[in-house]
Amino acid sequence: MCKRYGVKPDPEISGWLPDFAAADAQLERAAVALRGVVGRRLTEIWTVVVEGGEWFGDLPVVLRFDSGPQLEICWEKFDDLSITWDTIDVGIVPQAWVTWPLQWQRAADPNLWPILGGRVAKINATSFLFETGSLSVPNNKRGRWLTGGVWLATDRGDLHVFNALDENGMTTQRPVRDTTHNWRAI
Repeated sequence: MCKRYGVKPDPEISGWLPDFAAADAQLERAAVALRGVVGRRLTEIWTVVVEGGEWFGDLPVVLRFDSGPQLEICWEKFDDLSITWDTIDVGIVPQAWVTWPLQWQRAADPNLWPILGGRVAKINATSFLFETGSLSVPNNKRGRWLTGGVWLATDRGDLHVFNALDENGMTTQRPVRDTTHNWRAI
């Protein structure tokens, strides 16, 4: 059992110690450590891929910097976020609940290549307005803001790791800010 997280490492997922909590609570808990990556260079981005190189978005995104800890981000369910540090060994082949072979791959998506080596200028939480309504009462909408992503702005571009409905999504596009999307500094 790891004293830092109070859970046993998952040997199937390269020793990962998941720490899922509601996104806002997780970001509040990790805020000081997350702000600690500002000023560091993003040197590696690791993801799990299936045979043929397709990204397997259910497992964590691993970010390495020129100094300091390794950041591991993973989204699941509706707004559960796990932020861990230095628990994953990308040299260990990951296993999961699937039958096909998986492997860790550095910068598997060519869209990530331009931001590698970029110095983190700021780190933000992204959110979106989630609205629900009744089919029987069309104009009866209710909404609330949900945190759904972690955005690192670097001097070479952006990296947004977000909740893609029960798995990780990732883009190098700068998040939009409008009436249904927002961001705030962590």
